[in-house]
Amino acid sequence: MKTRAVSTFGVAALAMLVAAALVPVDATARPVKQPLHPTVADQNAQGRAVVSIHRAGKKMQGKMLVVGHNLTPSATFGVSVAGVRIGQFTTNGAGSGAARFSSQPTGHAQLLGVDPRGKLLEVSDDQGEDVMETDVPDDDTMEDAGDIQCCLPDDDGTECEETSPDECTAENGTNMGAGSCFPDPCQATPPPPEEDIVCCIPDSEEPECDETDAADCAAENGVNLGAGVCDPNPCAPSPPANVVQCCISQGDQGEQEGEPQTEPPDCEELTADNCTMAGGMAIGTGSCDPNPCSAPPTTTTTTLP
Repeated sequence: MKTRAVSTFGVAALAMLVAAALVPVDATARPVKQPLHPTVADQNAQGRAVVSIHRAGKKMQGKMLVVGHNLTPSATFGVSVAGVRIGQFTTNGAGSGAARFSSQPTGHAQLLGVDPRGKLLEVSDDQGEDVMETDVPDDDTMEDAGDIQCCLPDDDGTECEETSPDECTAENGTNMGAGSCFPDPCQATPPPPEEDIVCCIPDSEEPECDETDAADCAAENGVNLGAGVCDPNPCAPSPPANVVQCCISQGDQGEQEGEPQTEPPDCEELTADNCTMAGGMAIGTGSCDPNPCSAPPTTTTTTLP
């Protein structure tokens, strides 16, 4: 009986350890999966993006996978987030390819220096024309939209938490403004002193380049491209002259309480010819993030007495 009791206890303890290992440590580790939608430039293109932002100890880490199929074989495609090109991939003979990104890249992974959630993700061909794009959704496990980046004092420095401004103040934290804790905006003075990086701050005309540290870049909601210089500007590779911001109507969403509800036009970076083919309106050159296309005017009906 004694041997049996010890055996039962051992099995129970092992089961508890296995169950604990299966419980996710951080709810935000759940990947965000999103299909990439083809543009008129390549209507047969297919793809998907998988984004995972998770906490490892006191730091937030991120990974992203971008996959494309039915693309031009043996060609190079750029990957952009918030209008800033962060990497590329080359397709094989069947027109398939993939790019892997990480906040701590090793092997063939490229640097992920921005939280893609809530931003525009674009895949463009070697002429700078979008072939696929999507708005990466925010992870539904994230906190309320009113939360801010809060730097909380810690024995080992500071720790970033996404919390409300009131909770941040109550914990004697520093409010760093709206945004994600990835990249971490709280690591301003880690030992040894952090080297300057190239930071691209998104803009509808051309991303602004700043040589600063990673913490300041994160605080500005910028895209960290790693070590480098801003001259020449690496944030906005000059697109061909015939690639434009194309505003394409997304149609009515239906009526609500008798009023027509219309989505703002979608923006795609296309050649002028493909913009016309899609029924869009060319408004000039530049980035599609933030969306430069204004909402179409709504028609109101006046009822006479």
